[in-house]
Amino acid sequence: MAFNLASLIAVAIVAAVATWFIATGRRRSAAGSSTAHDGQEYLGAILNHIADGMIVVDPQGIIRAINPVAARMFGYPESEALGKNANALLTDLSAGGSGAVGLGTRESVGLRKSGATFQVDLSVCATDSRDGPVFVLIARDITERKQAEQRLIYLAQYDALTGLPTRALFHDRASHALARAHREEKLVAIMYLDLDRFKSVNDGMGHHTGDELLKAVAKRITSCLRDVDTVSRLGGDEFAVILENIPHIDNATIVAEKILDVMQEPFHLDGQAVHITISIGVTIYPMDDKDLTSLLKDADQAMYRAKEAGRNNYQLFGADMAENAAAVKLMEAQIEHAFERDELLLHYQPRVELVNGIITGVEALLRWRHPEMGLISAGEFMPLLERSKLVYSVDEWVLRTACLQNYQWQRIGLPPLRVTVNISPYRFRRRGFVELVEKILQETGLSPDYLELDIPPESLVGTGQENYRAILKQLGALGVHIALADNGAGNTFLDSLHKLPLYVMKIDRTFVRDAAQDTDHAAIVQAVVALARAMKLKVVAEGVETAEQLDALRRYGCDMMQGYLFSKPVSTEEITGMLRDGKRLV
Repeated sequence: MAFNLASLIAVAIVAAVATWFIATGRRRSAAGSSTAHDGQEYLGAILNHIADGMIVVDPQGIIRAINPVAARMFGYPESEALGKNANALLTDLSAGGSGAVGLGTRESVGLRKSGATFQVDLSVCATDSRDGPVFVLIARDITERKQAEQRLIYLAQYDALTGLPTRALFHDRASHALARAHREEKLVAIMYLDLDRFKSVNDGMGHHTGDELLKAVAKRITSCLRDVDTVSRLGGDEFAVILENIPHIDNATIVAEKILDVMQEPFHLDGQAVHITISIGVTIYPMDDKDLTSLLKDADQAMYRAKEAGRNNYQLFGADMAENAAAVKLMEAQIEHAFERDELLLHYQPRVELVNGIITGVEALLRWRHPEMGLISAGEFMPLLERSKLVYSVDEWVLRTACLQNYQWQRIGLPPLRVTVNISPYRFRRRGFVELVEKILQETGLSPDYLELDIPPESLVGTGQENYRAILKQLGALGVHIALADNGAGNTFLDSLHKLPLYVMKIDRTFVRDAAQDTDHAAIVQAVVALARAMKLKVVAEGVETAEQLDALRRYGCDMMQGYLFSKPVSTEEITGMLRDGKRLV
């Protein structure tokens, strides 16, 4: 519980004054002394300058002092609150069933004078007096924080646009479906679905029409499924389906054909008839593979085969799909040559502090200077690379190169800044990752405080999640900063968010893009900011491209931003020049 420092320091003072006031003040008052009155004024002066709600309670639980913050919080005038039993304001003040005030820190339920309830962070301490213990209660209204957490829990599990389960919830349901199928010796079908040429609709008719199309597609796919099945939006125009407890492969192909059929009818959006088709890849448990990761790769390969076969069809995964494996082997050979020929390089995109426009960090982004295709961004080759073992070597090279470059910037006298490195789930989950980070920091000379690792939320869920969170804590113990992208990590993850050594919560460009116009995306941004504030984390908005987005994100309370509005990713030489010039980008 994060009460401000002034409140915590003041508790000792309040407890001492309250003890004296309650234990001796009444007797001296009865004797006609003015000392009790002076003590009450002293106590009141302290309480009035504390930012959190504070209540002083005598051994019988009677309120003897209350500060203005607490009076407003519970809805009572100070004069009316004095003399009441504190149980009228807090539902679980007593410890167990003893009736005594329970000490310590906990979440409680507050009762307003109006009868409304609200959630409270409560800390109770005690000090001794002649008449028994005197209790000091510090209370903070956490209703908004709890609402933000609940909103994020929902958004982590369900796509804000379509209402379908997110990738994380899909993985959770698929894992349970495979476990049941294993026990009951049943079949499960996994489908990957991708809209054909969706980009032309999105670019030609606008993002609003594209979003409406995605919502309509989600409804049509859902209409082809049973209640026990799951359809998920994985992101962009990609969907996935789980068909549980099917008796035969034909049941999966029947569903695939149904989906293809319902997509033949045009979609009527904004007064226009929009035609779009879909490509589907299907894999079957346990025939094709027995673990979820392999099945997802199989379905993905089958879907790409459907694209190659002319789109608007489905393909079952089969042993004949060797060309993807061949492509991976070719990529491995080319990447190995890229290492030898110095074709891999990093570009850096500045991160800007919103209050002053100063560059306070950079994100390292992988590029490949291909001899035939020119400069290629990581997004174009990483999906294929992640299917090969070379992903580990590439991740290590990126981490080492970024750390060394940051150290070199400091060596030439540039202001210290933090470099962010994106870590793939494969590298993060591999044994020895913490040791690798520590080794690279030692070898490059970079202080851990100037390294930030961007960990995708999907790295923290699923089988072994406790081990993955332990890895984060070990990295935090090294002094490395951890950033978490807000793309939905499921209820279990959010419930333990406060236990992780996070520094930054990032808002994905998907939500930033329409944060100024779309109420759902704006709500997501505000919920992320609210939760980050409660957790005392910094908030970084990615993909900021327009002044309108900048103004909206400024209103929502983001701390830092990066995107093409400030600078595209640039070469080492260009970013070095920007840092040397001390250029302000806002």
